[in-house]
Amino acid sequence: MKTFCVCLSICTLVLAFGCKGKEEAAAETEEKTGPVVSEGYVMVDEGVELRYKTIGDGPEAVVIPAAIYMEYEFERLAVESRTLILYDQRGRGKSSAVTDFTKISMDSEIADLEALRQHLGKVKVSLIGWSYLGGMVILYANLYPEHVDRVVQIGPMPPTYDLFVQAASTPLDEESAAQLKKLQEKGLAESDPEKYCTEFWNIYMKRIFHDPDKIGLMRSDKCKCENEMPNNVNMQILSILGKLKEWDWREEVKGLDVPVLTIHGDSDSLPLEGSRMWVSSLRNARLLFVREAGHLPFVEQPEVFYPAVDTFLKGEWPAGAEIFGAPIK
Repeated sequence: MKTFCVCLSICTLVLAFGCKGKEEAAAETEEKTGPVVSEGYVMVDEGVELRYKTIGDGPEAVVIPAAIYMEYEFERLAVESRTLILYDQRGRGKSSAVTDFTKISMDSEIADLEALRQHLGKVKVSLIGWSYLGGMVILYANLYPEHVDRVVQIGPMPPTYDLFVQAASTPLDEESAAQLKKLQEKGLAESDPEKYCTEFWNIYMKRIFHDPDKIGLMRSDKCKCENEMPNNVNMQILSILGKLKEWDWREEVKGLDVPVLTIHGDSDSLPLEGSRMWVSSLRNARLLFVREAGHLPFVEQPEVFYPAVDTFLKGEWPAGAEIFGAPIK
């Protein structure tokens, strides 16, 4: 049961917000004016392609995994000097389905990011990683520092296993547990997978928002991708976490000189201590503490989040970013 809770807790941090078909996406691209938008695929393993989307054609490349959630939100960072590159990880979003979960790990995530960078011919990139991907982008930067300009972590998974388990093992409240049980008894997973997916994640989303009334502000449809069905997401995250064993990355990353901005909401379901731990372990990192925000500060506090990230990507620390952390509540 503990493993199940850990998996579901991290899965709430990568919840599915939508998947539009290629025809619909192409139609939207044609209708839009503004930055140049294009989509493509890159082969990263036998039978495995990653779908990516680029917005803009400026010289500064910013790579953002989890496109299935981020592509409509992070358009706000598109400026003339940038190219935003958003992609779906293997087995997620509109990338190839992966049923052999032995092929999914933190190492494969890092290798796929490097394959995408090489495919696009970018010598240096900045990285933005949300949730467990906030840990992944640091590990990538540590392995390939010569190819990384700057890194933004958003509500990152803690750099130690012990701290992650303490947070992820928090049980559901009684009301949510009862709702989930009722949902499973309906048999919607078999009869109407999309509806089941939507209702399933809506139960868990409440615990990662400061204000649940803002859940509807996310500008994407929900659960239209088979890759984003709860069972598939659960199995993928279990595969990644299971292969990590009892991790502690603090010593491993202490020599990384790349500037890192770690952003943490005051109501994030992951502990502030984890973000403080990242900042204190890295040579050139600062923490931006966002009030009245949960695990998705880019949704709940966009007027704070996007100007701060934009400032950082332009080479400066945003106002309020602290070297060794934020106040503990």
